Amino acid sequence: MVRAYYDAINAHHYRTAWNLGGKRFSPTYGSFVAAFAGTAHDRLQILRVSGPTVAVRLEATQTSGAVKLYSGTYQVSGGVITGARMRQVGVSPPGGTPSHSAGVFVHPGAFCSPVGATGVTDRGTPMVCSVKTGDPYARWRQR
Repeated sequence: MVRAYYDAINAHHYRTAWNLGGKRFSPTYGSFVAAFAGTAHDRLQILRVSGPTVAVRLEATQTSGAVKLYSGTYQVSGGVITGARMRQVGVSPPGGTPSHSAGVFVHPGAFCSPVGATGVTDRGTPMVCSVKTGDPYARWRQR
């Protein structure tokens, strides 16, 4: 269902996407369509499916060339998307480099470099490479 939803959006078949669950994210069909005005293409990565919950990462390429990175989950029931918990976890400017590598996640507590670098876990938790009092090593820590 989630893949079909994004396939419809990418094909500009907004009525299909609306019927697959988009109506749960916007008060009107017009506002739903308008929300995609600045999006050139969405690239969906399904991370795992557990019952009705679908964990995803999304790269939303904007018409400006910037890429917005999202992470979260969709709830699916009865052949439609019934809810979502998505949040933006990164962005790259047009022609720039994403704030973390697409498809590559950091692991809390793992060594990292350079201090100040940012990343995200496979569950979408924002992380920063930092040194903590009593631990001389730079590690991924929650912001």
